[in-house]
Amino acid sequence: MTNTLMISLDTTIFTGKIGNTRARHEGYAQLANGHLSMVVLNRAAGYTPLETPRLSVHPTESRGLPLLRYWRDGVRTGLVLQAAHPAAVISSQDPFLSALIALRLKHRTGKPLIIQDHSAIFSSPYFVREHPRNYLARTLGVLMIRQADAVRVVSRRERLACIRYGIRPSAICVIPVATETAAFAADPDPDAVAAWRVRLGITEKNPTILWVGRPVAFKNLSLLLTAFQRIVTELPEARLILAGDMNGTNYIGQAAARGLGDAVKFPGTVPYGDLPALFHAADVYALSSNYEGFGRVLVEAGAAGLPVVATDTAGAADVVADGLTGAIVPIGNAEKLAEALLLLLRHPVRRKQFATRARQHVQANFEEGTLTRKWVEMWHRLSRGLPPCALS
Repeated sequence: MTNTLMISLDTTIFTGKIGNTRARHEGYAQLANGHLSMVVLNRAAGYTPLETPRLSVHPTESRGLPLLRYWRDGVRTGLVLQAAHPAAVISSQDPFLSALIALRLKHRTGKPLIIQDHSAIFSSPYFVREHPRNYLARTLGVLMIRQADAVRVVSRRERLACIRYGIRPSAICVIPVATETAAFAADPDPDAVAAWRVRLGITEKNPTILWVGRPVAFKNLSLLLTAFQRIVTELPEARLILAGDMNGTNYIGQAAARGLGDAVKFPGTVPYGDLPALFHAADVYALSSNYEGFGRVLVEAGAAGLPVVATDTAGAADVVADGLTGAIVPIGNAEKLAEALLLLLRHPVRRKQFATRARQHVQANFEEGTLTRKWVEMWHRLSRGLPPCALS
């Protein structure tokens, strides 16, 4: 039995807006045969603490913005939860604010600390270039991971970066995020797929590229639009679906300014349960990001039998087998991105071969249960004073 105390910024465990956060964390606790306590750092929003036999989730409901208040409230809430369900391990879900709080709790309780790194902050030069504050964030992150007992990263490239920053290799475990793939891998509902095609105005004669996510700056959707501009000059019937909340962005305007008109579809935010049918309505998945920690969406695409063309981010490099399940292209290179997408759109047989391999690759390397067990095994091992990373 291993009880764990986790510090998080993810309020979706209360709102349920993204995926199955609550059920996933209850599953971790059940597998650990223990109790998982979570401190969620948030501005006052009226969230009610969650209490189940396996899971306690308490928001800090912090007032105002000063980081000192979050730190104070996070430590105080963590100590309350530790008193109620004494944890053998403390974990932070990022190497920044939650790590600062988790480190203080480590010092107060004497329990070992796992810092999680779900991004590419240590391996990607693009992260630092994005904004001056990111240089400070990386500096803080390095200081934090050097004081952790173990570090969980989600890609091999990020692990190598941590080693370069002085973390001993035996303390860094590569455990990608466990991703639900069953719904994507299942035979698609033909009516649901047909409904998507009607809604988007596409047919089977339209070679279709899909992108799904939050259109934040580092996703570089402008690059994808530039690549698609070239694609439609050579393949006018091609279509691009950009699924996500575009409010506050100018991507719809960018598409119009490029003369792409009805060739680019913007369905808005898609409920998670509707995504598998949307994936099956497309032919290729595209990722144009400047950096990614781990592309869960790429795993979903592979499970759905979509070959992936992705920029050379840390996450994509682990998920996409270049030349076998898809293609990896240089970051920021619209020409290479367009060429790789055109090659797959024009050759259905090649696409089908890649799709078969993509499913096999996902099944062999990113099975949800296996990754979940590795993560929980990290808790067990650290609580017993063993090296944190399981050998297999």
